[in-house]
Amino acid sequence: MVALILFNVASLQQFHHPDLFAMFDPVALIQSFCRDNNQSAFQRFYRMQSNKLWSFLCARGANTELAYDLVSEAFIKFSQTVCKDPRSPVAFLYRIAINQHIDSYRRQQARPEDSNTELTEASADKTLPDDEKEWLRRLIKKLPENEQNLLLMRYWIGLTHREIAESMGLPEGTVRRQAAASLKNLRQHWQESE
Repeated sequence: MVALILFNVASLQQFHHPDLFAMFDPVALIQSFCRDNNQSAFQRFYRMQSNKLWSFLCARGANTELAYDLVSEAFIKFSQTVCKDPRSPVAFLYRIAINQHIDSYRRQQARPEDSNTELTEASADKTLPDDEKEWLRRLIKKLPENEQNLLLMRYWIGLTHREIAESMGLPEGTVRRQAAASLKNLRQHWQESE
């Protein structure tokens, strides 16, 4: 039993054991929540996704406190609406959070004294020295917002191209091309800054 726990989710999928795979599959968890009102399945989904979503929001410029608020609000709205179409719960959750972050940003623009759009230390890579973190922040901020979202979802959070495509409302092939173009654009900004 201990050896089985050490396998990653992809390894569980090859065994085709529905109960074990369902414990780690976001779609299966949300379908169980919607179909059976399984609160423990929703709690497991929350534990799997909340820290990643918080990190994503911090990377998009939300301060620590705002990111926590946005995660809470996103999960509340998510829980109220996901059962209408539970096929892509992770993508749907990120779409909600992105929209809420945009709304929050717009509200902050109406009150500029409260604005804080810099990346927080809590979301930064702790292995980089402070000056490199700041350099990386400035480099990423040079990209258009949609490219920032795409790169952060793909390489920071680890969403698949399909999940990103669903959250952004784009074809998967477009997301793949845009990810490659965004990386190229980031490399170009990197070379220009050296």
